[in-house]
Amino acid sequence: MIHVLCLNPAIDKIFEIDGFTAGEDYPGQRPRALAGGKGVNAARVLSQLGEWVRLYAFMGEESEALFGKEMGGRCECVFIPVPGACRTTINVIDNRNRRETVITEAGPQVGPAHVAALMDALRRSVAAGDVVCCSGSVIAGAPEDIYAQVSRLCGEKGAACALDCNAKALPASLAGARYAMGKPNERELAALLGEERTSEPGAVAAMARRLMPPYDALLVSMGAAGGVLVNGTEALAARLPQVKAVSTVGSGDAAFAGAVYAMAHGYGAAKTLRLAMACGAANAMREDVGSVDAGTVAALEREIYIERI
Repeated sequence: MIHVLCLNPAIDKIFEIDGFTAGEDYPGQRPRALAGGKGVNAARVLSQLGEWVRLYAFMGEESEALFGKEMGGRCECVFIPVPGACRTTINVIDNRNRRETVITEAGPQVGPAHVAALMDALRRSVAAGDVVCCSGSVIAGAPEDIYAQVSRLCGEKGAACALDCNAKALPASLAGARYAMGKPNERELAALLGEERTSEPGAVAAMARRLMPPYDALLVSMGAAGGVLVNGTEALAARLPQVKAVSTVGSGDAAFAGAVYAMAHGYGAAKTLRLAMACGAANAMREDVGSVDAGTVAALEREIYIERI
């Protein structure tokens, strides 16, 4: 079973405004509203790959209907109710200039009882051989090291834990933890290590190795430049085919979902990297955030070139 945590879900409002310029008025817009947040995106992609997952989220009571309607048919939802509404993320897509602007609200706040309810739900449900995905930012009021706590719970249960969080949550998430896989992008990796950004695969792989352990493997996404996967014995780079990108928002989440799917099914490193990169590229070809077409993923997998570094 794959368990996906989304501690801070969001309602993604997507505006398509060609020529978007700060300071101008854009009346009469009709945004699309989707259930979002990195964990929700990952769960959606996993479901589109054919996986049934269990999604855990601190859910604003005013937003539960939207999330339940979209995600209830895709996965088993374990929502811990929180007063108020989930945060909103504004995505402005300017297709003419190929630019995307993202504005993210702060989410609601949880207390010790909410955190205890989440940990109790995981303790009851996670079993040996399962995979637990820790994905996204840590909601206000939760312990900074909550992902590390989840990692230790997985160790006790004999389950694997994978991590994809933002740079702010990362230091506390690594303390005393162990992860089967992590997924920074090259910008986050360089910032964490105080290095210059680069898309040269060898340099990216060298930086990734500096973070191991507590990771057994690291997937580093590099947008159109592809990605790198390192583990204890090998380093691989992926080169992507050219695709017609509509929006890259959520592509990192899709790549993480692909890697988690591969991990749950026992794929080798090359097949894992190929599937992850295909999911990221397939997401970029769609309007919806954190969404893929399984047929497109399969077609892209055949076009992705993998080489050893």
